Amino acid sequence: MKIWLTTDTHFSHTQLVEYGRPINFEERIKKNLKAVVKPDDLLIHLGDVCIGNDVENNMWFKDILGCKTYLVLGNHDKKSVKWYMEHGWDVVANRIDMTIGGKRTAFTHKPIAWDGYFDINYHGHFHDTDHRRFEPEFQKVLCAYNHLLSLENTDYKPLLLKK
Repeated sequence: MKIWLTTDTHFSHTQLVEYGRPINFEERIKKNLKAVVKPDDLLIHLGDVCIGNDVENNMWFKDILGCKTYLVLGNHDKKSVKWYMEHGWDVVANRIDMTIGGKRTAFTHKPIAWDGYFDINYHGHFHDTDHRRFEPEFQKVLCAYNHLLSLENTDYKPLLLKK
């Protein structure tokens, strides 16, 4: 089993093209996921699945990839945990902690301050811009423990976690 990470897919959020995403960003994300994620893998989505077409967009991960799917809720994921569980996700939480390769790993949407319970924090939310890094809520949070996953910086490909 491989563990893959993705984040901020923002399916059906066409306004993101105005912010620099290519017109075909959704198609690219889906193509890249289908190319590498297998049914016996785990996909952890770090939030902000979609804006619109909620049922279709959330079910896509289970229906097309067929793998285990964990969702860390993002600031645009406004429905209840029950709703997400009924629409394709195996695990839904605000934070997921796992030990991977001997490292205590926290998966969140936004970066979190070190709390003594993790070695690495994988998060999304910032995309490929620095404007959010300067928001007051993040001034005391960002440190070497935080690792940003930005689809804009991975050519819209998921990240494979390795030991």
